[in-house]
Amino acid sequence: MTSYALEKLQGEFKNNIQIYGPQDINNRGGIIAFNFGKYHPHDIAQILDEIDVCVRAGHHCTMPLHNRLGINASVRASFYIYNDKRDVDRFIDGLKNVENILRVK
Repeated sequence: MTSYALEKLQGEFKNNIQIYGPQDINNRGGIIAFNFGKYHPHDIAQILDEIDVCVRAGHHCTMPLHNRLGINASVRASFYIYNDKRDVDRFIDGLKNVENILRVK
């Protein structure tokens, strides 16, 4: 699911998403930490929560890493054996909704 999610995120949002961690799927687990556009991670998490997509936003007990990366917070999505492609697709649709709601017109 992580591989599918990475592929969808990069395909849909290209340069508007910053994904942290190894790009090689063999060197990462089921967690994807990212920042999306100029949208605050807590706003992203709240909008996704409204459609029952659960992510975490904040420092994730890695404030020194966030400081080193020069970011205030990030969003973290986690995938495991209980997730399927429909969950990833719903997550992607939720991020599209984030864009629609928060985009400056």
